[in-house]
Amino acid sequence: MTRGLLFILTAALLSACGGSGTLFVTARFYSDGSTASSRARVVVREAASTGSIVEDAQVFVTGSKLPKTGLPFAMGSNDYRADGFGWDESLKVEVVRGSDRSELNVKSPGFSVITAPAQDGTVVKANGLLVTWRDANNVPADIARVRLERAQLDVTLADDKFQYRIAAEPLVVTDRENILLERSNEVAPAGSAPGSIISATTTHALQFKVE
Repeated sequence: MTRGLLFILTAALLSACGGSGTLFVTARFYSDGSTASSRARVVVREAASTGSIVEDAQVFVTGSKLPKTGLPFAMGSNDYRADGFGWDESLKVEVVRGSDRSELNVKSPGFSVITAPAQDGTVVKANGLLVTWRDANNVPADIARVRLERAQLDVTLADDKFQYRIAAEPLVVTDRENILLERSNEVAPAGSAPGSIISATTTHALQFKVE
């Protein structure tokens, strides 16, 4: 095989994989359903999670409805970021630095809404608590996470069944318990350095009483 042909085949393979495999990228998107809360955070490193921060890459975000948008580098936090954009059902990140490039895609969860307990409602500690929620698109997420502040409970569920039952024991009697639901889809992309990830998370929080 000639050197030129080898180069062409290698370039074609890298293109099919969505990147050169030389950039370590973590791209995370968050929203509670409002444009004001939506944010993107992209960290780019050389080769691995321990590699040097890359400050001079070109980073773009695109969605099925979101036009291609460049993300500026933020010196204080060592990441590329955007805030206050419309949420999209699919998100794509492109990172280019000279001949190095990475492409990451994720399908976003629909907006998450806690349906029980109710905002400012009352829960009887002895009965425990069944937390329920819904997705705007009626599609489970890859991961669901439920957190209660005063009960110091933090549970990550690998199977999003739109509900999680909490026993009585960890609940704390209080007139202000805070609950946070996070639902995420995560993808480990081909064409990026091992350990790279892109995730999209929708959140919902509310307060209730425990007696």
